Amino acid sequence: MDPEQRQKAEETWRNELAKTEEEINTLRQVLASKMKHATDLKRRLGITVWKEFQQDLGAGVKNIQETTATGLGSSIGAFTTPAYQKTSELVKGAGEKTFSVFGGLGESFRNKLGEVKNSNTFKSFEERVGSTVYTVKNKMGGSRSSSMNFDETMDENRRNSQTATNQQTAPIVE
Repeated sequence: MDPEQRQKAEETWRNELAKTEEEINTLRQVLASKMKHATDLKRRLGITVWKEFQQDLGAGVKNIQETTATGLGSSIGAFTTPAYQKTSELVKGAGEKTFSVFGGLGESFRNKLGEVKNSNTFKSFEERVGSTVYTVKNKMGGSRSSSMNFDETMDENRRNSQTATNQQTAPIVE
């Protein structure tokens, strides 16, 4: 293949790759939408992920028991039997459902943590800890000649913090 033909073929492949990746993204979006819709329908029907997991696990155990009872014969053919394939699918589905439960928990925890971090209470706490650390560092490390120990420094910082809080909340008299 000469360089021109090679370059045209590569360009065609790149275009085909881009188109295929675009189709994959579209399918992912459609799948995500369908999964969300299925989850909503299950919620309306009162089907929880835990109930589904228990049912799938029970069906998998039942399939294993049936397979054991009938005997598999050769171990080479064991992985191609319908019972093995069905059990494998059920276990895989149970794993996916378990992942969706814990993945959802992680996401909700992350969202809640973000809300807490953005709350005024947390910001106030963060500022107080920061000022305490700053004061302690300055008192302990800044001047070695200071006769204050750690407890005295903490007490002084508390007094300063209370004074600042009182000044912020004191009514303005005109």
